[in-house]
Amino acid sequence: MVLGFAPGPTDMVLLAVVSILLFGERLPQVARQVGRGWMELKRGMSGIQSELNAAIYSDEPVGKSRAQSSSVNAIEDYEEQTAPKFEPPPAEPPSANLTLP
Repeated sequence: MVLGFAPGPTDMVLLAVVSILLFGERLPQVARQVGRGWMELKRGMSGIQSELNAAIYSDEPVGKSRAQSSSVNAIEDYEEQTAPKFEPPPAEPPSANLTLP
């Protein structure tokens, strides 16, 4: 048991009947699409696994990897934008016409 779920013969027959009812004549096309999607998923996972293994078992130090060095170059090429410095408006002199109650 890989995932703790092992379909029995009754489950398989029920699955076949439901899939025929849902997809009918398009069942071969749907099965092909599902198969292609599954293979693409396996290829992607294999690529991720090989990159992970290459990173784990490579001889170069962690700080000098290609991905990190290219991201550092991209950061170094970035010009920091500056905004004008905020200066508060000058204080207005108090008006002589103001009376306090």
